[in-house]
Amino acid sequence: MAADLFGRRDVKLGLAVLSSALVAVPVYQYLQRLCFERKYPWVQIGKVEELFVYPIKSCKGNKVDTLQCGKLGASCGEDFDRYFLIVDAETNHFHTARQFPQLVLLESHVDKDILKISTPEGKAIEVELSLVTEFPVVRPSTLHFKKRQDGLDCGDDVAAFLTEYMGLRDKPCRLLYFQEGYYSERRCQTSQSWWNNPVPKRDDKTAFTDLAPYLAFSSASVDDLNKELKANNPENPTISSRNFRPNIVVSGVPPYDEDRWLELRIGETEFVCYKPCTRCVLTTVDPDTGKKSPDIQPLKLLREYRLAPEGKLRQEFKQSPIFGVNMGILKCGNVSVGDNVFARYKPTPF
Repeated sequence: MAADLFGRRDVKLGLAVLSSALVAVPVYQYLQRLCFERKYPWVQIGKVEELFVYPIKSCKGNKVDTLQCGKLGASCGEDFDRYFLIVDAETNHFHTARQFPQLVLLESHVDKDILKISTPEGKAIEVELSLVTEFPVVRPSTLHFKKRQDGLDCGDDVAAFLTEYMGLRDKPCRLLYFQEGYYSERRCQTSQSWWNNPVPKRDDKTAFTDLAPYLAFSSASVDDLNKELKANNPENPTISSRNFRPNIVVSGVPPYDEDRWLELRIGETEFVCYKPCTRCVLTTVDPDTGKKSPDIQPLKLLREYRLAPEGKLRQEFKQSPIFGVNMGILKCGNVSVGDNVFARYKPTPF
């Protein structure tokens, strides 16, 4: 029966076409990538100046010398980027420094599977993460665009600690721990409305990060912003890269060079840049004091000269100014301070 089937002329023809397709598709993809690499060659642009990882979303970032860069985001040792999230205990809606600016002063670090959280006043609490995963209590969270993402509840003690620190005694909160494989409606699927150039096709998973697994920009962009702030008002405070909560800060390139980055290569690690990073009121929170700028700076000034160009980008991003670029990973690897940075450039910004 099988011999008769494979002896049929139409079946033989179908198998031949299928075999040809299986060979042709990889060859086409290879040639397509070869043309892309010739059209957009690597250019050495600068060096890695600063690296950050943020274990708890919206809390203080840890400045580090090396990042391990994986598909879900950055890590350093046992500190994984935005693997913890504070939520309202009743509604499960996420809390950030937009509403609770004092969160940017809350330090966190994971060592030997123990999460330690410290306040500026010296109060501290520890969470044994092995117990959180061994006896899992799954709790949903609601993040941007009302998208649900589940995590593991870290227990009553840390919830009470955070509730007191945030001044939420009548409206308690919970701390969630991200674990891959749990239910999530959050994916970063790219849109052609994000750039005027062709946007790389991506479908990235994330922990509790916003928009993309990685964020990068030039230190010269921060310098230029400070120059504009002082020209606007000499009394304006100096802004640091920490106002913008990046993972990677690059030195040696002009201000806003990141507007034209298509891909980045640092060591063996490669990133694809696929969306300008739009900015909100969180940029106005002083990372040293945990207080919002009464003058809404630097957001107010950025809206004067860093809005998206008119057209589909302005319709997409509206009054949210652009500062930095969101990225996904192409090749996983380590990135260290002082590493050379290479970029492929788009023909035009955005």
